[in-house]
Amino acid sequence: MKVGLVVPSDTPPTGGNMISAQRLQSGLQKLGITAVVERFRPQLPAYDVYHAWNAVQVGQALLREGVEPERIVITWTGTDLWGDWIRDSQPIRRTLQVVKQQVVFTPNARLRLLQDAPDWEDIVHVIPPSVDDAIFSPEKTPVNPTDSPLVVIAGGVRPVKRSAWAIDLVDRARRVLGMDLRLAMLGPVRDPGEWERVVQGAEGRSWVELVGEVPKEAMADWYRRASVVLNTSQIEGVSNALMEAMACGALIVATNIHGNRYLIDSHKTGILFDDEGDFIREMQWIFSHPAESNILRHNARMRILSQHLLIQEAEAYHALYDVAMNSCPKGCGI
Repeated sequence: MKVGLVVPSDTPPTGGNMISAQRLQSGLQKLGITAVVERFRPQLPAYDVYHAWNAVQVGQALLREGVEPERIVITWTGTDLWGDWIRDSQPIRRTLQVVKQQVVFTPNARLRLLQDAPDWEDIVHVIPPSVDDAIFSPEKTPVNPTDSPLVVIAGGVRPVKRSAWAIDLVDRARRVLGMDLRLAMLGPVRDPGEWERVVQGAEGRSWVELVGEVPKEAMADWYRRASVVLNTSQIEGVSNALMEAMACGALIVATNIHGNRYLIDSHKTGILFDDEGDFIREMQWIFSHPAESNILRHNARMRILSQHLLIQEAEAYHALYDVAMNSCPKGCGI
């Protein structure tokens, strides 16, 4: 079996879809399956199965290219469901109803799809994303302590991530709590307008470090050093960055949205917040309750180890690929 793991054409090396596809590639290879990660382009090489990472950008594009729907597996990754589908589901539904192997990350995401497409009951499957524990785990060697607490935010800079808001939140926390908090912003620039807002927000604030794109192998060190890993997203599927940070034993503070609620039980595996005032109160609690905060760190890692192992994800997708190949009519191919 040869599988093409196809991500959107504009996906950067550290983008969520690329990280997810490369992670699954590693898991599939351990099962003896040949998997190749490809950015979408016309006239892709021939594969037994085409796995689309993003239903709208890649799933629809594969169909337009003439790939047989029986050969396609789709994973709904975040903005395709919580953005595109919610804005106008009907044209997407008409196009993708021929694809019988579709995956979402959470039961809530499945319910949201079925709300508009109840006849998809038998074609939408839940497969939780995973974390590669060989890379993302608590520190093996001591990390040099810092005098100032470090807040880390990781992810592509774009409006849906509300990257610039992170600066405003930490700035407010510094002033209200009287703490010398530092903020490190990691990730590629995905939207020039949001990047401009980030640069303007960071101007004159020496405590903000615009790190930029960081190789996957180096991310664990940032998560281990962080006093808090922050997520300010308006929309998430299930954040790779948060799962990786949790696997490293980081303390998560994240917006109270669907994808984040799937990972975080507030004050058990991390902390959720609704607005700026809520954020300030939670940050004050964190630094006033170090012992309890350490319990959240431990619980976060246990959450990942109990439900998000790479081999579980790979085996679940392998089963769908088998179904896709067996349902493909004789002679099906490009």
